[in-house]
Amino acid sequence: MQKKIAHCTEDREQTILEHLQGTAKLAEHFSADFNIENAKRYAYVAGLAHDIGKYSELFQKKIRWNPELQVDHSTAGAIEMRNNRMSVASFCVAGHHGGLPNGKDTTESCLIKRIASDRNIPDYSEYKKELFLDQVKDPVLSGFSYAFYTRMLYSSLVDADFLDTEAFMSDGNIARGDYESITELHKKLADYIVPWLEGKDGKKEINKIRTDILKQCIEKGKGEKGVYSLTVPTGGGKTVSSMAFALEQAVKHNMARIIYVIPYTSIIEQNAALFRKILGDKNVVEHHANIMFGENEEEHDFLEIHKLSTENWDAPVIVTTNVQFFESLFSNRASKCRKLHNIANSVIIFDEAQMIPLSYIKPCVRAIEELVLHYKTTAVLCTATQPALDRWFEKCPILEISENFQQNFIKLKRAEIRTWGKITQEELVQQTVDYKQILVIVNKKKVAQEIYKRLPEKGAYHLSTYMIPVHRKKTIQRIRQELEAENMVRVVSTSLIEAGVDIDFPIVWREKAGIDSIVQAAGRCNREGKRRIEDSQVFVFELPEVNRHLIEKNIAMTRETIDKYGVYDSLEAIQYYFSSLQNLDEEALDVYKILQAFDTGLEGIKWPFKKVNEVFHLIDSDTKMVIVPIEEAGELTQELERCIEMGYNYRLLLRKLGKYSVNVFDTDYQKLIKDGHVYEVAEGIGILQNLTMYDEMMGLCIEDVALIM
Repeated sequence: MQKKIAHCTEDREQTILEHLQGTAKLAEHFSADFNIENAKRYAYVAGLAHDIGKYSELFQKKIRWNPELQVDHSTAGAIEMRNNRMSVASFCVAGHHGGLPNGKDTTESCLIKRIASDRNIPDYSEYKKELFLDQVKDPVLSGFSYAFYTRMLYSSLVDADFLDTEAFMSDGNIARGDYESITELHKKLADYIVPWLEGKDGKKEINKIRTDILKQCIEKGKGEKGVYSLTVPTGGGKTVSSMAFALEQAVKHNMARIIYVIPYTSIIEQNAALFRKILGDKNVVEHHANIMFGENEEEHDFLEIHKLSTENWDAPVIVTTNVQFFESLFSNRASKCRKLHNIANSVIIFDEAQMIPLSYIKPCVRAIEELVLHYKTTAVLCTATQPALDRWFEKCPILEISENFQQNFIKLKRAEIRTWGKITQEELVQQTVDYKQILVIVNKKKVAQEIYKRLPEKGAYHLSTYMIPVHRKKTIQRIRQELEAENMVRVVSTSLIEAGVDIDFPIVWREKAGIDSIVQAAGRCNREGKRRIEDSQVFVFELPEVNRHLIEKNIAMTRETIDKYGVYDSLEAIQYYFSSLQNLDEEALDVYKILQAFDTGLEGIKWPFKKVNEVFHLIDSDTKMVIVPIEEAGELTQELERCIEMGYNYRLLLRKLGKYSVNVFDTDYQKLIKDGHVYEVAEGIGILQNLTMYDEMMGLCIEDVALIM
């Protein structure tokens, strides 16, 4: 009898049994850190079942002679898992290529209709001659926990399937891993912080505070797993201290990796660069929209391994974004879910935890709780302005790492925040010219551009996300150099400069916004404590007739807080601001009803895995990509157009072009196309034709820009 094969190359064949057993063993291994009853055995059986549809004669014809044949090979295993009363596995097997389906909806692709007995599925019964599929009970979990476990098991299955297939097709020639151990990374960090702990970095009060925070992180890192908060004022060294906590925790509990989650791609490179400096280039993998991997011979070999590690997060240190992290946890797609099993048994640091969008606080907090309760993780909520999240952590108490954070908050106060009131753009510009070094932060990109154009040319800089990433990075570097040289520096920026950008001005003007933004802005004033507080001023101002509807609630709550406390930066005021903001409309903290979606359904859909993936987007604004074809992007855009025309995959090209692109609202995007300034090459992807609309210092210059950031 001819062998039944799952994959083949020109000179080799992999039998279905070999593939199923290989996948099952990997899936079992990947589920080892799930604190769920029988998770390993359950994953093993799902791995055995996932491709039994390939035993059909029709599939064998496809793989041997006719690759154009359309054959459903996923539903067979889903049916057998249903027959075994393994509903979680049924979802996972059904979706191991196309994504987790909805349980029940009006389409033919929902799980109920796919596994119906009257479906015309090719006969796959030959599998019974080689395999026996054990029955493993579904775990007893609530709706949300059940759905979460389904995605985690799905992750184990699809990653195992990918890796077993990859190993066969490449004949074992694809290199993955080769990272240093957590113990070795712990030693590297210990060596790096010796000057801190021995007081060799100076005797300034600010360094003493940073060292004290670091010591507390090291000590608390030796504690039990759980949810921790690290409340450290801006400039308190929380980036290094939080990593010290994480590595202590990982060593004590034999944990697999550290995942550092950052709110913006615009600040991620700075943190990743610091971690690479401490822990070694090869051990730190960035995963975000703008990450690039070199492809020439001069690049280090580990960059190819890094590229592979973004697929499944198998590196010891991952630096990623809120968007990538949380949207993956609520996704139904194999490409996004593949990494989830490697979050288990990790330490997860959420930098600037207050930046989790209000409309997603409840599902994000619940996801963190699931990871801690059932997947052996430790979570650290790391922030300078700790939001009132305690009330939403119903199952996991939050333990504060910095015991004397209240005193540190007072000691690390390096600037005075004052209310200026209303001011026109002309008056604001006049104020700036009275200072040699000044930072102005406004809420809108259009306003930032307008003020920048009014400034005297000498020493003037502009920052916003209408500048392509390569120009933003270059501008920030130039600003730092000019500040250190004590030259004239007048910067107008949007809020992107507030989180994680180490920059130090004597004077900051901040347009009224949420208190968290104002306090973050104050962190750019006298950051290193080199000046007296009375010489370091932050002025909060309001521009007349500015549409602020996107942050109106935040501004209103800031006014209420100031009326009550009279200050912006006391812990009591900050706590009141966050608590009151969350109390405005509790339903708005889970705007798409994600928590109830797997209990009662969503929009009439039962077990809405696909639907939740469609609605869960941390960045809700409908933006489109505009590529600015300058420098190397010129040739890349031509290559992109060729790929699109030929029907080739262009995902990697888009990643390369990310650092030469900006995102604009759909209304602005359509106007740019209509006016002939941009031509669209694919849905939501445009190329700027009129290059006079882009300026290296100001970015894309269009009218009626409404996007904050």
